[in-house]
Amino acid sequence: MLTIGVVNNMPLAAIRPTERQFAELLAAAAGDDISFRIQWYRLLGPRPAHYARLEELWDSDLDGLIVTGAEPKAASLPDEALWPSLVKTVDWAARHTSSAIWSCLAAHAAVLHLDGIERRPNDKKIFGLFEAVRHSNHAILANIEPAWRVPHSRWNDLSESELRARNYTVLIESEGAGVDTFIKHFDRSLFIFMQSHPEYDAGSLIREYQRDVARYHGGLRDRYPAVPHNYFDEGTVAELDAMRAAPADYERGKELISQVELKDDWKPITIQMYRNWLCYLTKHARISATAA
Repeated sequence: MLTIGVVNNMPLAAIRPTERQFAELLAAAAGDDISFRIQWYRLLGPRPAHYARLEELWDSDLDGLIVTGAEPKAASLPDEALWPSLVKTVDWAARHTSSAIWSCLAAHAAVLHLDGIERRPNDKKIFGLFEAVRHSNHAILANIEPAWRVPHSRWNDLSESELRARNYTVLIESEGAGVDTFIKHFDRSLFIFMQSHPEYDAGSLIREYQRDVARYHGGLRDRYPAVPHNYFDEGTVAELDAMRAAPADYERGKELISQVELKDDWKPITIQMYRNWLCYLTKHARISATAA
């Protein structure tokens, strides 16, 4: 049986939805023929009762690790409160896992720590559905079609030229959102970095949009959030944009969104990608068992 560690760094309100997304994704990817269990961790702050303390990770025996992103709080990653724990987790994973997946902010922090690659801030948030194009035949992308749409939600980006100069292999990229997924081996582990959020369900970006609209009207952010790219038809986008200056229209906006049929058409591809990852872990677990 595989043991997968998931370090859930999402804000308190998003802990449970993120947990559900990854649990359902891994279960679907495993199917009936791959046995696994999940051990949950959290870098900082309050944690649910079934989450282990991060200190327990150092003595654990994991096959693979997933580290989620987090909502950025500081302009510089080393100034984030989670930075020391995250750096220690990166170093541990390289030595003690067969493979680790780093999502969004965790990916940015990992490449900064490992190779000094700085993230680059964008004037506009990369937010919505963007076409992903496969650029490799790596085993992690086995049985995946050449192009599909995938969710992104971030203010920062990484330079493809800097990644390639430091021997990262780009697996997936998008003309609108830049590098999506890339890999590099560190010590005994295959590190997989994702700037996208393929684990998101159909409503994830909409919930984030509504949260940011509420923050704007509450004076907690300066700019009105953009409607998620490629999520709605033109009529819905126009009506939502028309509500920008009217706090009283917030409830109307929620009602409008609730009437839209959302589809997570990226989910089958995400499931296949994670199945490929579980198969990779299974293969290396067998190699380790034979070597022992």
